[in-house]
Amino acid sequence: MKKGFTTGTAAAAAAKAATIYKKYGHLPNQVTVNLPNFKTLNIPVFLKDNLVGVVKDAGDDPDVTHKIEIFAEVNIKTSKKGVLVTGGYGVGVVTKKGLQVDIGKAAINPIPMQMIKENVLSVLDNNEFATITIIVPKGKDIAKKTFNERLGIVGGISILGTTGIVEPMSLKALIATIECEIDVLLANQTEFFYLVPGKIGERHLSKYTDKPCVQVSNYFYAAFEYLKSKGVNRFGIAGHPGKIAKLAMGFYNTHSKNSPQANRFIEKMLKLDKNFNTTEEICQYVDDNALNIIAKSVKDRLKKDFLFDVDVILMDMKGKIVGKA
Repeated sequence: MKKGFTTGTAAAAAAKAATIYKKYGHLPNQVTVNLPNFKTLNIPVFLKDNLVGVVKDAGDDPDVTHKIEIFAEVNIKTSKKGVLVTGGYGVGVVTKKGLQVDIGKAAINPIPMQMIKENVLSVLDNNEFATITIIVPKGKDIAKKTFNERLGIVGGISILGTTGIVEPMSLKALIATIECEIDVLLANQTEFFYLVPGKIGERHLSKYTDKPCVQVSNYFYAAFEYLKSKGVNRFGIAGHPGKIAKLAMGFYNTHSKNSPQANRFIEKMLKLDKNFNTTEEICQYVDDNALNIIAKSVKDRLKKDFLFDVDVILMDMKGKIVGKA
């Protein structure tokens, strides 16, 4: 399946191309964007209403931002070399705590922010300072199809991405991959492994164990049914409590379309007397090991529903263990 690129990559490409256009008065057909992990990607760019833009391409992933236009406006002045990035029309603004961006700031996550700055800096001279404004004309409309308003991001979409690349999530292909990974582990007599939602969980978990992981995305039910068919009942589950707590609630497809946020469930389990915007905010609010009760509730639910005996590790966004059973 075809891979795509993130809104962060699109914004970085538009910003770099806009800087070139501002400095030299001509626009290339495409620009080379530096991605995290020292990779690069060539992105087509265009001029529309005197703004430089990129058509965001999610590849074969069912992404609501697929094919939207993302523009960059640039102003350059003589000063110490540097870049300031702001959000314009269609880029959301953060209004609640618990996200990766501070309240009042444009919803441009840290890695995309760094990508935009680094790519623009590569074009600037040593005495040039650029102010970049990211604009998404259809951002307000697209945001209605996301969780942004519920998370306290108003006025548009978020500029996201951790690797710069969008991996396609075909359900059939993904489940086949999960089953294949499990088959390989069992064929190699692997005695214990973890199910994790994705790359971030696997990376954080590697700090604590050398046990292998199977990335299941949101499709825990498919993984559980396959493990049952193979006679496996002892393994681990690890990840962020915002995702893993949904298992304790009985939601084995943890996609936001198929399950509610876990905030209220966790608040009730921990007997908290206030509402939190995100589960990450709860992680930073409670004492160490407070979320052990959530980990145990996951363990107990899977014992009841599937007769599994699982170890559970819950980690916050920074990879700190905040609960285990």
